[in-house]
Amino acid sequence: MAATDTTILFVGDMHLGRLPSRVPLDPGGRLPAPAELGPGAAWRAVVEEAIARKVDAVVLAGDVMDDVATVFRGAAELNPGLERLGTEGIPVHAVAGNHDTHVLPELARRGGITLLGPGGTWSAIDVAPPGRPPVRLVGWSFPLPHWTASPLANPPPPAAPDRLTLGVLHAELDVMASDYAPVSSGELAATGYTAWLLGHVHTPGTINDAGRPFYLGSLSGLDPTETGVHGPVLATIRPGARLSLLRLPLAPLRWVTAELDLTGAPRPAADLAVLVTGAMCDACAAAAVADDRALAMGIRLRLVGEVGDPEAVRNAAAAIMSEPPTTHTGRVAAFLDRLETDIRRACDLRALAAHATPPGLLARRLLVLEGAADVPGVADGAARREELLREARRCLAEADAIGQYRALRDACTNAEALAAATEVARRLLERFLPQATATPVPGRGERSGRASDQD
Repeated sequence: MAATDTTILFVGDMHLGRLPSRVPLDPGGRLPAPAELGPGAAWRAVVEEAIARKVDAVVLAGDVMDDVATVFRGAAELNPGLERLGTEGIPVHAVAGNHDTHVLPELARRGGITLLGPGGTWSAIDVAPPGRPPVRLVGWSFPLPHWTASPLANPPPPAAPDRLTLGVLHAELDVMASDYAPVSSGELAATGYTAWLLGHVHTPGTINDAGRPFYLGSLSGLDPTETGVHGPVLATIRPGARLSLLRLPLAPLRWVTAELDLTGAPRPAADLAVLVTGAMCDACAAAAVADDRALAMGIRLRLVGEVGDPEAVRNAAAAIMSEPPTTHTGRVAAFLDRLETDIRRACDLRALAAHATPPGLLARRLLVLEGAADVPGVADGAARREELLREARRCLAEADAIGQYRALRDACTNAEALAAATEVARRLLERFLPQATATPVPGRGERSGRASDQD
């Protein structure tokens, strides 16, 4: 940062008072405690970064607190940081999100935070350090936990003519039926502000210096679905109202998804523990970024590929997950959150499809579902694929009585039907393969008893 620049740290959804889910307790000390990996620890890192960089302000984009039930723990995490920033002369501005409509205004009344847009209004404040470019911040706060109207139904203040204007909003972008302050990209662009920095959605958005709105994302991933690089966004405003934005990877916990292809492994079941440990280390190395502050990475690993005995691999995977492993790569501890299996028995489907057996019928159907050309015994692969998908959707809809399939009663996409049908066919094929016979099917498109896939 040059001495002529103005700098502001923007912080997305923190949900203070909450602990990250699915972080295992580790009495052996191989992993940091959940409290050392949660939002409170991430907030402490933001405070230290703000002080080290001597930023001109810190801005919180809503859902600072998780909810009323955890307000005491959340306040205990928030207040020391506010006090430190206050001592250093760094102001903190915030908008209230749908989670802290009551809590954040009350905390602001007690000092340490300036609330922008209280009660569903718009308000502005200037960050104008002497001798450096002034910046206008404009914000709107949730008045209630649910708000179905666009905050821009009441227009915000116009962009300042003599200084860069940044909008801060906790809202749902381009989902106009939302209960959480729906706004459109077009509405925000029409304000003429230099940029809009948004809270609410926890997935960090792609930073765009050209003015398109983006989500700051949660400060630290709160569960395994919140993958990617998390942390505050540093806004640097240079003379001439030039804006640059940079995400700082300060989150102490990173969630990572990865695949381990077991195709060609000589002993995939017997060696699975070693292979998984190596894949965890590889996933950590691939996820690391420059200046990464992560202390731990939670990994969801998916086993893929063709193996000789899929059931033995599944059993080995279940044994591993009975006591999930932890490993270290440098200073980062990695723990296995989930081990999924999407493996198949190694076989030549096309060769198998040439036989008039139950495995041959399944092989033909799999080839059709996967879009293969010139499938033995199938005259029109595209039409047969549509037929199989319709049948799969019908079967899934009839499975409504089974709880986990209830959501599929009214509709099922081709992708869902394809995934379900392929999985069922693969599992059946594993059971049938030892019984395969070598009776070739008739020529493509002929019908002979039960040899044709059309039956």
